Amino acid sequence: MKYSIRFFFIFGALFLLSGCAVQGGIKQRYFWPIGGLEPKIEYIDFYQSDRDVKHVESAFAQAVLGSELGKPLFVSPHGIGSRGDEVFAVTDPGLTKVVIIDPPKGEIRQLKNPDGEDFFFPSPMAVIYRPDGGGYVSDTKLGAIFRFSANEVVNQKIGEDAGLNRPNGMAYDAQKHLLYVADTMNHQIAVFDDEGTLLRRIGKRGNGEGEFNFPLDLDLTADGDLVILDSLNARVQILHSDGSFVRMFGERGTAAGSFMLPKGVALDGFGHIYVSDGQAHRFVIFDLQGNYLLSIGAHSLVIDGEIHPGGLDLPKGIAADPDGRIFIVDSLNRMVHRYQFVSEAYLKQHPIHKGEKFIPAELR
Repeated sequence: MKYSIRFFFIFGALFLLSGCAVQGGIKQRYFWPIGGLEPKIEYIDFYQSDRDVKHVESAFAQAVLGSELGKPLFVSPHGIGSRGDEVFAVTDPGLTKVVIIDPPKGEIRQLKNPDGEDFFFPSPMAVIYRPDGGGYVSDTKLGAIFRFSANEVVNQKIGEDAGLNRPNGMAYDAQKHLLYVADTMNHQIAVFDDEGTLLRRIGKRGNGEGEFNFPLDLDLTADGDLVILDSLNARVQILHSDGSFVRMFGERGTAAGSFMLPKGVALDGFGHIYVSDGQAHRFVIFDLQGNYLLSIGAHSLVIDGEIHPGGLDLPKGIAADPDGRIFIVDSLNRMVHRYQFVSEAYLKQHPIHKGEKFIPAELR
């Protein structure tokens, strides 16, 4: 079955709303595009303090007291990885650790070393999961990649002798057993096998096809093609796994489909490419052909615990999963937001009832 948001066009770039409270007994839900078009993205939740994870207070108490009264989860959140369910992990260089958020269990955890003690990183930047529940963390200060197991234990260090220079985003191909790393300061993509052996490098510095200028992040299509955020060239490049060029899109600017300072890239299971744009305080959605679909976001500061769905302050890491969950790091607001692509399957499970689709008064 095909799902598409091609008909988003350029509508509804901003959706800055206050509060997720229930008013008049009707649940308020926040969707993009704004207005009469068919909803395609829904705002789901935010994670700022331990109270947002542990379910210890009612929604009414949160709305009245504000989320800042809980223990903050983050100091300087940067990268994010989705396990493929509601669990996600966030790198925080300020805390020198990876924070694992498990909303279904109401738990906040940390990666451990084999002795069961908390594992600390000098400068963790990106985190991704493998299909087996394990994953990888890149550390820019050490120029290395750490692998962790499904039981959240760090058990391997790779790439230390591979000449990595500030490694950042990663992607893992489970079919080919290959790990791709954005080797940012070398302006290349480094390719490792499951044993941590460097197999080859893709690209060089430049602005031509297959060339990069500080690549920050990457993900994989269902066919195994590389979708690479070529950050300072302000574009996304798609390459085959052997490094041959497929296409590229994006440019520097403020117009629809352009970037000011892109930070992260992610793909869902419905053929959508999500790019976080830190300086523009938004994320931008494309299809696999590079056609622009929609922008979501506006600059917003969290003050006195008031959360604005769609509001961001220097977003960085972004992650998506096959079911259409979208997680984005709102770095200067020190929180994570969760969105959802409204697929047919999701809509059947979460139908939109009359009066639930909330539009601010000034937009009515």
